[in-house]
Amino acid sequence: MKTILFDLGNVLLKFSHERMYEQIAELFGASAEQVKSVLCEQESMLRFDRGELSESEIQQQLESALGKKSDLPSLQRAAGDIFTPNPGMRELLDELKQRGLRLVLLSNTCVTHIKWIREKFDHLELFDELVLSYEVGAVKPQREIFEVALQKIECKPHECLYTDDILEYVEAARRYGLNAEQFTTPENFRATLREYSII
Repeated sequence: MKTILFDLGNVLLKFSHERMYEQIAELFGASAEQVKSVLCEQESMLRFDRGELSESEIQQQLESALGKKSDLPSLQRAAGDIFTPNPGMRELLDELKQRGLRLVLLSNTCVTHIKWIREKFDHLELFDELVLSYEVGAVKPQREIFEVALQKIECKPHECLYTDDILEYVEAARRYGLNAEQFTTPENFRATLREYSII
């Protein structure tokens, strides 16, 4: 194996959408269900993850739907402060880098979350390449984002191992010739790395 391709959320960092809905709801004096309805039922978050909406446009949608103004920095904090480290994963990234492996991130994410993560954590600094849905304009399991990832791994698909907590995305990766395993816990992923003779 030459490259490890990582998902971000609930692999490197744990996160909670429910916490995001609650924090945004508190900002607007609304309920978490109302916020979830605006972001999910109208597919705003999906479009945000594809880079089709800006932070300001998301802000305007929430203000219009919930009937209250907000300031963008407060909204960014409410939406971004939902991540906690997955124990042992930062150390594992260091270990893999020291073994000479190429590290590439493949994530469905938005600009707000990436900015927050860059400010609060140093995980992304260890990666050689980031394949981010909002920059690519496509989300997993769409073909377009996997095609970009296949370019960024800089090796043949069978020389790369991909891990993701969502089985649908693991199965999609396998269709492109990647070795792919579902992520459950850091301990189980270490066992997977041993099975592939990576560590």
